[in-house]
Amino acid sequence: MTLAGALALSACSGGDGEAEKKYTVPSALCGISLDPELLDAFLPGGDSVSVKPSSPNGGTKRCDVIVDGDISVRQVQAWWSNGESASTVAAGYDKMDDGQVTDDDRYLYSGTGSVGKTTTSCKSSDHPDQTLYAVVQVFTPDRSDSGAMKRLITAYTKALEDSDECR
Repeated sequence: MTLAGALALSACSGGDGEAEKKYTVPSALCGISLDPELLDAFLPGGDSVSVKPSSPNGGTKRCDVIVDGDISVRQVQAWWSNGESASTVAAGYDKMDDGQVTDDDRYLYSGTGSVGKTTTSCKSSDHPDQTLYAVVQVFTPDRSDSGAMKRLITAYTKALEDSDECR
């Protein structure tokens, strides 16, 4: 069996006592494309999944991934003042406990949450003196994987930089 086939089988079989996923993991979060495997590690088994966008204030966009009626993962795009650090932004969100900061200070990640700072090339005329940050929070019980979270926030921040949000 190929590695991809083994991974697909293990993701659906629930061999470790996990409930089966009877839904397809989303390949985009509110318009930002993402490899579904990066998100899969943080989603529970269940029957259905939906993605619900919202804008809680003028500079923030939120995207909730909901499995069987419960928020499992929340992704946030938020503009913060230039010069803020990933650590400062992370302090404003739950699920960042014991976060590790990357050597370049662009990312903070824990097993259940992360923050990524977009590059200076990401600009918006609506937010001329601000930097766009990506935030991921995991609300699924017993889902904590700092390595998977680092891969998720790095890929998501890059996809955000390449999106219309940064033009």
